Amino acid sequence: MKKLLLCLLFLLMPVVSEAAESLPPTLKPEAQHRDHAYTWETRHEAVKERHRNVKPEYVFIGDSITHHWAGEPVDGFGQYGKDSWFRLFGPHAVTNMGFGFDYVDNAYYRIQQGELDGISPRVIILMIGTNNLGHRKDTPGACAANTKALISLIRRKCPSSKILLLGILPRKEKDLIDAIRETNKQLSRLADKRHVFFSNPGLVLQEGNSGALRKACTMDGIHLSSTG
Repeated sequence: MKKLLLCLLFLLMPVVSEAAESLPPTLKPEAQHRDHAYTWETRHEAVKERHRNVKPEYVFIGDSITHHWAGEPVDGFGQYGKDSWFRLFGPHAVTNMGFGFDYVDNAYYRIQQGELDGISPRVIILMIGTNNLGHRKDTPGACAANTKALISLIRRKCPSSKILLLGILPRKEKDLIDAIRETNKQLSRLADKRHVFFSNPGLVLQEGNSGALRKACTMDGIHLSSTG
């Protein structure tokens, strides 16, 4: 009986650990239905099915900016950077876990629901939060706190993977320039340079130091063109 109780306790430890970790009050893990260009639940299931059969070396987690790039799984969402994707990742197994219109909250939920289960990528590249700032109007502090919780979840799911955290890219809205800069400053502090690393590609994609995306790099002031 004692051995049975010890076995049950051992099995329950990961569940208790996750439940005990308090999430930021601004983080609300849930599915989303804001983007009608694809079906969120179908893509979620496609990612999980892919990872039952393919063990990727690299995984990208993000929103529509990542979703629009290229890679598997493919759905009805446009892919605008196939040439650069295959130039960079052609010989590697890579999963694109970009979901159009996702908040940090939605990415947390789908990882919580199994998208990273059973895999151990060499590197997980994370760029998300632009919809928290631009659509939901989260503060930089809330966006950074939510991202910190997401990184913690990723680390629990894939403890041997390195995480490359990317800064939020510039947008066309001038009233978001300061919020994006402050959020990126706070995101950079999440890098421990052992497991989590930070880079800010927006610095080379912006017009000078304006905080706005270069016109050649964007289709609409938010999403990247093939050049971007």
